[in-house]
Amino acid sequence: MPASRDEVAGWLSFQARACAALGSPFYGSLLESATADLMAGGPVWDLLGGMEGESERTAVALRLMAAVHQLVLLDEVPALSPHYPSVGGDGDADAAWPLFRAALVDESDKIDRLVRLPCQTNEVGRSAALLGGFLEVAHRAQLPLRILELGASAGLNLRWDQYRYESSQGGWGPDDSPVQFVNVFEVPPPMNRAAEVAERKGCDTNPLDPSSDADTLTLRASIWADQLHRLSLLDGAIEVARQMPVEIERLDAAEFLERELARQRPEVATVVF
Repeated sequence: MPASRDEVAGWLSFQARACAALGSPFYGSLLESATADLMAGGPVWDLLGGMEGESERTAVALRLMAAVHQLVLLDEVPALSPHYPSVGGDGDADAAWPLFRAALVDESDKIDRLVRLPCQTNEVGRSAALLGGFLEVAHRAQLPLRILELGASAGLNLRWDQYRYESSQGGWGPDDSPVQFVNVFEVPPPMNRAAEVAERKGCDTNPLDPSSDADTLTLRASIWADQLHRLSLLDGAIEVARQMPVEIERLDAAEFLERELARQRPEVATVVF
């Protein structure tokens, strides 16, 4: 049964506030306008109103934004490009909104298809949050790491050791990495610890291939269009991934873990994340 108009409006409104709070005023404003349009029975409601099986957990708002962003990246809605920062636009959400709304009508078939796809944000910034844990395990175990990622998407965080991390306590990782984290730590991890990754593997029910132009487009479209630093990190991580293939299996997490953890591997320290 489709969700009610009030329910869908609540999801969009919640995401609008979240985007604004998390440094995306452009998406925050567009989603506020989309919420009002939905409640008025406009094109947003025409698009989202009949969708079955949606809930607050299925990220409808982010999927809507990713669908339109993908068309912008493909230059299929050129009227929006002057306002989308990801393609050099000015980030003026007030000017973008009527054009965004028009795109929902003019490109309704394409957007309807794209908005039904699952949310695919492979957040490279998580590698910075994971760094301290990986270094701590390697330090305590004094063994190479075997890392297993659940819900890995394109597996970009499985290449965490190929990225550069800079802090007040020094740096870690290749100096020339195309992914550079600079002063992102409130409390930096010890940067004088070594870690070697002996094996890296992941699973996802809908994995993406970073060597595929189509999947790369999906990943880029999922980045909020005014967060250019995140987009730059993603592009760098895709560059790394194309040089370092990693197996991401199309498999349920429980089945993947049951199989992988059944293997005795005393020569490595296994980390699941």
